Amino acid sequence: MPTKPARVEDRQLTAALDLLGSTGADEVKVWYCDEEKPPLIFVCAARWGGRWECAASTHVLEAVFRLCDQVIDGGQCTHCDRPTGFSPDLDTMPLDTLVCWYQWDPELSEFRRGCAGSAP
Repeated sequence: MPTKPARVEDRQLTAALDLLGSTGADEVKVWYCDEEKPPLIFVCAARWGGRWECAASTHVLEAVFRLCDQVIDGGQCTHCDRPTGFSPDLDTMPLDTLVCWYQWDPELSEFRRGCAGSAP
């Protein structure tokens, strides 16, 4: 029986969690809270040493993207030394010559940094 191809959202979720790991996160957790009435709230949290960061949304992918945005935006690329930014969109980003944007690459099913292939 042929396997069903993974949806883009599923691939993006896996890739975004991998991206958080590549930032040096020791642990990444995703869970939902349904203790009360709707809406269902998804939480994504990651730990770097003893410091935790978290983000939440009513959609699991949005919660993970928000945490990526929170921890990657304003950082510094270890490859090209430019400030970093995160965007799940494929659009051309503003200031792309000044900012190393991590964006979705559908061919590789990963979030690639803007300088990939151009920096040592």
